[in-house]
Amino acid sequence: MLFCASVLFITLGSSPVAPAGEKKDDGKVAGILIDKKDDWLTVKADGEDEPTKYLVAKDADKKLVDALKVTFNASRVQLTYKKDGDSRQIVSIKKQVTKASGTVTGVVVKVYDKFWVEVKPKNGPADAYASGGTNYNDKEFMAKLNGLKKGDSVTIKFNTDFERHRILTLRINEDKA
Repeated sequence: MLFCASVLFITLGSSPVAPAGEKKDDGKVAGILIDKKDDWLTVKADGEDEPTKYLVAKDADKKLVDALKVTFNASRVQLTYKKDGDSRQIVSIKKQVTKASGTVTGVVVKVYDKFWVEVKPKNGPADAYASGGTNYNDKEFMAKLNGLKKGDSVTIKFNTDFERHRILTLRINEDKA
């Protein structure tokens, strides 16, 4: 029995996963795409408070360039990157759709660009929900969305289109999530 425990300790101790809080030079990160330009984007990684900037190389391969064309702000993404000095260069990007439709109750983390909100449910990572369709032109709905503050408890019914999660209904809850 002692031998098994030792083997288990050695196996866990030699894991290639970096300890919590330690950043690796190259790696993967999952989070919410905050902003995107031709040569860079910012992603707020799960568990991080602030977004990080990732560069797109001028000679990026066609597969990466094509993937970036159909990836929009307020989308969950997984990036593979490599360190280049003090910067991070994107190697690949994939959209992550945690759930195609449903209802989420959570706490508002931040309202972005006056049309989407980041919400952290009690369990699981934060995700982004954007106005769209008919509610984008609904002044009452947009006033409610833009009036949200960090810490507000909300319940959002959503579906996912080819871009991102779209808010179908938004309810501000009286209690904290």
